[in-house]
Amino acid sequence: MDWRKTAEYRRWRVAVIRRDGVCQICNRRKNRQAHHINSASYFPDERFNVDNGITLCRSCHSQFHNNYKKSTRQKCTKDDWDNFCVLVEYVKNLGGE
Repeated sequence: MDWRKTAEYRRWRVAVIRRDGVCQICNRRKNRQAHHINSASYFPDERFNVDNGITLCRSCHSQFHNNYKKSTRQKCTKDDWDNFCVLVEYVKNLGGE
């Protein structure tokens, strides 16, 4: 069975979104999704750990996977997430200068 169709996954997703409330990149409340910091496919022991999740809006989630990682199938790690956040802050600061 696909782990994304389990009740445990749904509980994880709801818990992550409730904890964060808004997209942790842009603060949007619409179209929120739970993102695994360490890929659930590559780190199955962390799959349902709420600390391994972060709330992103659909747009920021797509930017991470499609523009930064270039694929939804590529292995993602906490280091990738941290590097993405540094890049986001850099781009935000460019707009403020």
